[in-house]
Amino acid sequence: MSQLLGKIVPYLFLLYFLIRAYKKPVFLLGIPFLIFFRYCIFFENVKIFTIPGRLGNDVLLLMWLFITELILSSRYLIQSGYKRKNFSQNNSINLLDWFIIGLIIISIADLVLVLNGYLEITGVVIQFFSLVALFLGFFVLKNIVSHTDEASLKDFLFSIVIVNTFASFLYFLHQGLNITIYELPGVDEFQQEVFQGEVITREFWCMPVLWFFSVAYLTIFREGKSVLSLCMLGINLLAIFVSYTRSFMAIVLILFFLYNLLISIKKRSFGPLIKNGILIIFSGIILFFVLSQFLPDKVKYFEERVTSLKKNPNDEDANTLLIRFKRTGEIFRKMGSEKIIAGLGPVTDVQYHGASSVDDTTADMVWTGVVFRWGYIGLIIFALLYLVSLARAYSLFMNSEGILSQLGLLFMLVIISQILESFTSWTFLNPGHFALGLWYFAFLSALIGFDKRLDSQIENSLYE
Repeated sequence: MSQLLGKIVPYLFLLYFLIRAYKKPVFLLGIPFLIFFRYCIFFENVKIFTIPGRLGNDVLLLMWLFITELILSSRYLIQSGYKRKNFSQNNSINLLDWFIIGLIIISIADLVLVLNGYLEITGVVIQFFSLVALFLGFFVLKNIVSHTDEASLKDFLFSIVIVNTFASFLYFLHQGLNITIYELPGVDEFQQEVFQGEVITREFWCMPVLWFFSVAYLTIFREGKSVLSLCMLGINLLAIFVSYTRSFMAIVLILFFLYNLLISIKKRSFGPLIKNGILIIFSGIILFFVLSQFLPDKVKYFEERVTSLKKNPNDEDANTLLIRFKRTGEIFRKMGSEKIIAGLGPVTDVQYHGASSVDDTTADMVWTGVVFRWGYIGLIIFALLYLVSLARAYSLFMNSEGILSQLGLLFMLVIISQILESFTSWTFLNPGHFALGLWYFAFLSALIGFDKRLDSQIENSLYE
């Protein structure tokens, strides 16, 4: 089944985005996003997007982002009768952009220091471009999004939710029902154990990459397709459950609560908060009962993982926040006070013994890698980026109406989810995903310029 799906699924998604791009060019951005999904939809099998492999996955992803932007920017040169429309929007550099520029400056300074400070510089340049792909991808994405309208952007984002939902369905079959969907040569299951006579696996390689975004989108945009949205939401929630990740379930509950709270604040009525709160609790009870009947061993396993939080928080096997901060502290001490201010930059194991172990620790908490690469200066800039982005997304939600307001709420919830997940995952520093690591900031940065656009007079995107 794995081989059959691997030959069909990625090409169907690719064809879908290419067809939709004919009328709405923003759908070409689906190609980099499909690369971003990678293993969970078998896109590593589409070789044209993995060659030349020597450049590394991060550089290749950035390259396809540039190709996408080039195609969109050149359309008026190749399409007969095409005219560019002048949107009423502010495309100037905003505070979010300045934060990214600051991180680029630190990255360049670190590169110079590494090149001057080490005799052996093998891998440094590639590592530098991988890290900088994180920031260059931000500006490419912002430029693409700035040239479309809210309706087209909403449709595109829904297509990404469709991809993530399909990947969630496959993931549920693979991990929840033990039907072998994914077979990755040379990649072992992250964890496998026997619980009450049943083999429980925890596979992270093929996990869908945009769960919280999908949950937030399906919660916010339900008009006209509430049944479809509920079904898709249920599939994503089932997949999150069979990941057996306690923090993921906690984040979902927080997102539901914040959504209802923010809607109530805007409407100046807490009736929806109470009504929807009761509905969520009632639905949760029903879902838990159904899962207990059909997947009793997996429900018990998840319950035991929750109760294990009561164990010694310093237990290495528990991998609690205390353990993660302890490991991070050890890495910082090894760096030394003279390096921790601006970070070590694009070093590899050749220049700094233990760089690969830092990546392992970053997989459990992204801030380890941030300080290691960009130091406390970078940590402060990233913190400000998150805080200012939250403020701007909230302002967009409260001070606008329609799709633009909903998009503001969407990215506010996504950013909150990423703040919470950053203490349990490598989020934007996930290797092979750097170029799209800050995609939600890029989309928000573009949307900020939509505030004073005459959207009521514009129905289509910049490209017709």
